[in-house]
Amino acid sequence: MNGLVALVLCLLPLTLAVPPVWNKNGTCGKSKYPDAGDYFLPSPSIVGGIEARPNEFPWQVSLQSKSGFHYCGGSVINSKWVLTAAHCVVGKFPAGNVVVAGLHKKISEPNAPTVKSYEIEKYVIHEKYTSVVTGSDIALIKIKGEMKLDTNVGAVCAPEGMDQYAHLKTAVSGWGSLAPGSSAKVDGLRYTTVNITTNVYCSEKYPQYKITPDMICASDNRNSAERDSCQGDSGGPLVRKERDGTFRLVGVVSWGIGCASKYPGVYARVTYFEDWILKNMN
Repeated sequence: MNGLVALVLCLLPLTLAVPPVWNKNGTCGKSKYPDAGDYFLPSPSIVGGIEARPNEFPWQVSLQSKSGFHYCGGSVINSKWVLTAAHCVVGKFPAGNVVVAGLHKKISEPNAPTVKSYEIEKYVIHEKYTSVVTGSDIALIKIKGEMKLDTNVGAVCAPEGMDQYAHLKTAVSGWGSLAPGSSAKVDGLRYTTVNITTNVYCSEKYPQYKITPDMICASDNRNSAERDSCQGDSGGPLVRKERDGTFRLVGVVSWGIGCASKYPGVYARVTYFEDWILKNMN
């Protein structure tokens, strides 16, 4: 190599890897169904919901052991990262678990063409997490490799604003129980709609616990006894559908007393953790 060529090569700019981001707009939060998440009236499912259409919520993932046991949900926020609840991953080893994306029927069609299983590189658990009722119930999962995002597997959009979601309709999805303590096997992904409450109202319903600013609550507005998330839905998405059809992640299924048992469901408030999420991804 002559000196001139070597000099030119040395002067070429380095291509640095761009750290992943979480979009508020753009190629995120879209379902292939224009009426996705629009179901409202109760019927027997998630608790008080219906079975979603295949990949209606393309950001929904299943957290599973390598033997295929589903234990929690999660949300795709970009091609390398999934957001879930801290209590879903604390004490677990990445090598023994996988993130399953593009899944609809986890029992009858676990290997459908849309389904892809990803090994886990690491968990990032919020440093202040100690238990679900004390808050900070949030965690990131970094997968090995990169997800191919399409109409069946897509990222949910980041939320906007801290307090604008009170009294608004949202959707929560998962493969969790159909009723408290139910042993019925859930195959297809289900969802229901719930309404965000104020934290003041939620605190009145939970006088024995402290509802902290990093929590957001949702109920069915029918004495909290008809629609709710339940066991097995933990870590999954609570999403708000905007007028243009964009879905934003506003909550992560965290805790509650029973399921649809006159107590609102309590979720990790995603807007509260946005800075933490971006810092730990980058």
